[in-house]
Amino acid sequence: MSIPSWTSVLQDIIGSHNERQKIATALDITTTTLSRWANSESKPQRPDLIRLLQVVPSQYRQEFLEALEEEYPDAHTWLLDDTDATGSIDSDFFAQVLNVRTTTTESLLFWRISDMVLRKALDELDPNQLGMSIKLIQCMPPSHDGKIRSLREIAGKGTAPWTADLEHEVIFLGLESMSGYTVEVRHVINHDDLYKNTTFPAYRGEYEFSAAAYPICLEGRIAGCLLAASRQPGHFSQQRLALLATFSNLIALALNKDEFYSPELVDMRVMPPPEKQQPIVATFRERVWEKFRTLAQGQERPSNQAVELLVWQEIESELLKLPIDSSSSYSV
Repeated sequence: MSIPSWTSVLQDIIGSHNERQKIATALDITTTTLSRWANSESKPQRPDLIRLLQVVPSQYRQEFLEALEEEYPDAHTWLLDDTDATGSIDSDFFAQVLNVRTTTTESLLFWRISDMVLRKALDELDPNQLGMSIKLIQCMPPSHDGKIRSLREIAGKGTAPWTADLEHEVIFLGLESMSGYTVEVRHVINHDDLYKNTTFPAYRGEYEFSAAAYPICLEGRIAGCLLAASRQPGHFSQQRLALLATFSNLIALALNKDEFYSPELVDMRVMPPPEKQQPIVATFRERVWEKFRTLAQGQERPSNQAVELLVWQEIESELLKLPIDSSSSYSV
């Protein structure tokens, strides 16, 4: 199937008056000029096209980019310029995080800091909203044998085509994943093209072309990793990896010291693929309520957090007992 011209795609995008006006305003041009571009009556300069690619609605951006590449083969590199990624974060944000760290009650601290850091990381690592997910992946507490066997996705944010809030996408990860490997070796793992073979575990998910994971450490102990995946190949330059490292260090402030474990305890297992996990993970809320009802009959009154952790540990144990199909596909 032939790819339409970028002008015809633009015609579709600005078909509604509101969208045409919105894009023209963002570009600081008239709607007449925008319409002339779409009708091939005049030709925008490359800086205009770059800006246009930045402001078109995210749901159209990939289609528009592919159409542009027919005339401009290097169009996919236009928004990968690292002039906006210096590897540093403004001092005001550090001040905000430290203020939250020192003024927030313990029960709210994790969610407030993790939400702040993940949102800021997404803004800095994907400023042009090319499509990215960033997730906090945390070690499951040691199992009955005293070893850490898996990780669990705790929180996440995304830009289209990912959803804005990825917290509901719970999955357990192990040695089959980039996250598990990162925690095992305790250093950054980066892959520019998940289509290609790699010497470490990584699988290209539905939207993922490149990915990077950075361990979350404190005093030589490890709590998990920060995982970022991009729709663009080669997205994680040295500047962006430096930013990912900084955000990993910042998000460590959201965790309790007892959530960091000695590296000797990490002994990852291979976890089943998401499609096998989902039916079991989906029972989480029902199990929590059942656990509360059971405990209510006795003298124990554990916290919500303690009961939820017990249920997650039960689910992890069940997942570890499932047979692993070597032909299955895994997520990063």
